[in-house]
Order: sequence, then C-alpha cells, then structure tokens
Amino acid sequence: MTAADPLIRERYLHSIATDGAEIGRRCREHPDRTVPTCPDWTGADLLAHLCGFAMWVDDLHAGRVAMTGPTPVVDPATAVRDYDTRLDSLGALLRDNRAVVPNWSVAPDDAEFWPRRAAQDIAVHRVDAARLVTDDPDPVPADVALDGVHEYLDVFVATAFAGGAAPESDATLELAVTDLGHTLRRDLPRPGPVTTLRGTASDLLLGLWHRRDPLELFVSGDRALVETWPHI
Repeated sequence: MTAADPLIRERYLHSIATDGAEIGRRCREHPDRTVPTCPDWTGADLLAHLCGFAMWVDDLHAGRVAMTGPTPVVDPATAVRDYDTRLDSLGALLRDNRAVVPNWSVAPDDAEFWPRRAAQDIAVHRVDAARLVTDDPDPVPADVALDGVHEYLDVFVATAFAGGAAPESDATLELAVTDLGHTLRRDLPRPGPVTTLRGTASDLLLGLWHRRDPLELFVSGDRALVETWPHI
C-alpha cells in the first residue's frame, strides 16, 4: 500500500477541540473511576496523560527536549485543574506551527506530523473517556478513523518493526472498511498469506489500538496473527 495524504489541518484542529472537550467533561465527572480500556488509569490519570502529552509536544516544538526526552509527569489533581488550559495551548500551537519547520517526529521529520498525531491520540482517548459512562461509545467519525488507520499502518507498524516491538513476518494484513468501501493492505513487512479483518473505519481503528477485540473483526487467514497483535 502507499501512504495516504493526511486530512486538512482544520479537520484535525476541530477533532482535537471537540474530542478534547468531551474527554475533559467525562473525566471530571468521574476522576476516580477506572477507565475500562486503560485499566491502569482513572479518569484523572487520563487527563494527566493528555496534559503531559500536550506539554511534551510544546517542548519538542520549542527545542527544549530531544526526541528521546520523557513525557512530563503530571499530577492527576493538577491535570483536573489545568486540562482545559493545556488543551487550548495545544490547539493554538498546532494551528500556528509551520509544516516546513524541521521538528522531530516519527514521520516525516517536520511539524506537519503533529496535528494528525494529536488528533488521532485524542480521538482514541475520547473513546476511552466515554467508556467511563457507557459500554457503547459513539464511533470515531469515519474520515478521522480512516485517516487513523492509514497513520497506524504507514507510521506505527514500520516503527514497531524498526524498534523490535513487533516481529517481522512474511504476511499481509488486509482491512476491509465496510462503511467507506475501502480495502487497505499492509505487508508485515514482507508479502505473504493474507489475513483479513472487516469492519467500519472506527471499528478497525479501535481494534488496531486494542480498544476493542480485533478478533471480533477477523474474517479469514491467520487467526493467531490477530490473537497476538502487538500493543504498539
């Protein structure tokens, strides 16, 4: 498969703002409740994670940290208080950054990576936050979800192979996107027998990130490949 063009920046910024606001609302309502899809976190911990992410992205853009620098650790109680400010600051930073300015990222090495990455991270965590109150959260919007699937296959699978987080194999993953009529393929990293998952763009995105059981999307091929799909 070839890499897909990202969405326009305004779409990412809108997604960050709307999903981010829902996260803040849900997590403040239930700061001490365990997040079912991230059982090591409470609602307040999820806010702390996102505050740390926003601070880290700001530090990267300002050149205050190297690419290997740790994400800042934020106290959960502080995050409950400061989350809205951090979210607004992240949105302003990503609205004003210039894509041609060199800036470390996974791929490509410029600032254009970050509006997409932030929108995708927050979209998945919006589902996490919704699970604080419902077993049936609203899906990720189809355009954002398909973009997230492309990002996952184009960026994170390759990174996982390079870093040893996922074993290389002679296999091909096929994703049939039912609501958009797309079929995507990714060699892992060499072509081989095809394993097919089928679902909406949102279902596939959440399955790849283990926010739902990817086996529920399995159609054919190597079931063990899906059972052992890495947590990237």
